Amino acid sequence: MSRSGYEMVYSALNLWKMVLQLILFFALWASAFYEKRKKRTIFAAILFSLANIGMGFWLSGLWSRYAISALLVLGYCMVCHRKQIGKAAFVLLAFYNFHCLSYLIANSVYAETIERMMRGIPVLQHDYEQQMYYSIAVGMFFMVLSYSVLFVFMGIACCLLIKKTAIMAWQDVMLLSVLNIVGSILTNIVVGLYAVEVEQGVFYLFNEQPDLLWKMPAVAVLIFAGEAALIYFWQRYQMLLSERQKHFAEEQQVKAMKKRLEEAENFYGSIRKVRHEMKNHMMNLKGLAESGQYREIEGYVQKMDETMQALEYKYTTGNAVTDVILNDRWRRAEQAGIRFEAEFQYNGGIPVFDLGIVLSNLLDNAIEACEKLEPGKGFIRLGLRQKKQFWLLDVENSFDGSVLLKEGNTLPLTTKQTRMPPIAIEHGIGLENVRDIAERYFGGVNIKIEGNIFHVTVMLQQEK
Repeated sequence: MSRSGYEMVYSALNLWKMVLQLILFFALWASAFYEKRKKRTIFAAILFSLANIGMGFWLSGLWSRYAISALLVLGYCMVCHRKQIGKAAFVLLAFYNFHCLSYLIANSVYAETIERMMRGIPVLQHDYEQQMYYSIAVGMFFMVLSYSVLFVFMGIACCLLIKKTAIMAWQDVMLLSVLNIVGSILTNIVVGLYAVEVEQGVFYLFNEQPDLLWKMPAVAVLIFAGEAALIYFWQRYQMLLSERQKHFAEEQQVKAMKKRLEEAENFYGSIRKVRHEMKNHMMNLKGLAESGQYREIEGYVQKMDETMQALEYKYTTGNAVTDVILNDRWRRAEQAGIRFEAEFQYNGGIPVFDLGIVLSNLLDNAIEACEKLEPGKGFIRLGLRQKKQFWLLDVENSFDGSVLLKEGNTLPLTTKQTRMPPIAIEHGIGLENVRDIAERYFGGVNIKIEGNIFHVTVMLQQEK
């Protein structure tokens, strides 16, 4: 093979490596990020690909291409995924690590192939140069082939592991990137020592230390296995946190519903007590009237009226549990100077336990939002309506206009100040439970924010 033929093979293999790297990087990115605007993403991917291929042919150093590519990716992330720069940094480090580990193993394949092929070519043979270029081209082919297989394997494994990954905190990024950095540094050290000029000539690492031909690939495999295990256990840890958060939320809601049921029982117990004592009250009034103590009668009746008002319900919904919840929140709102309006009639179809959790959470959130405003400026409007087999629960309230959102999550974060650990409050257990119950009844939660008005609609499909 002539030198020009070798250069053609080298260029073709180099182009294939760049295309493969682009494909695997986009696969990793798609696994880690959810892109809403597909056209914008495709346009950015095309520009990034053209820039990379152009830099691959025009820039002499690989470091320059990788550095510029990383800056382009981080710049894109700053515009489109500002809150997920940490995850973008992890994807870049993981990609570069897999590239380095694959190259480290493939380099051993290349060195072994060249050694075996060059060993049988006599130096004084007339076509020695052609045979040398042929051997190098074959070695390059097997190196790129093994590099491609290993890189694809590592990339697919990582895609499966990081799929649907939540937002990464910077401490998570640093934890998961330790082995990525170690693998990259190790590869650069080996490449730097592969051929070193010394006084006696050239020092070839694998010629002086042939056992490194299998030790270096073994180390690369162990680094990749460690990184994959680290990502896997981190994912399991995140799932455990999510489960614990869900269980904590359910436990809190059960306690809240028990309290509401106890309030309902106490209320009806008080009514039964008043009814039982009504005969005594009537006898007392009759005795006061017969003795002419009319002023005492007026005071007695006033005390009875206060007792009856404390037991009076402004809203009757058709269900004892929702009666207690609705009137309890109405009293809380009234004491806080919040206007409260409700059109709520419930005749069954959804288990009252689940409906009570939804109603309690939405009204609690609305009251807490209105309490942050000046007295008299807060309002809450509640409505429940039925459309065929669906129940639609609407809660509209005023708030201060500040909403915390996480990318990838449609529910606002809680702004409550609490001593509870972050596991229990990261997303606000109230709206999470509302969404879980809505999905359980084949419905959903829709949130609209217009200025300083917060509107939540929960759709529930009634049981057959």
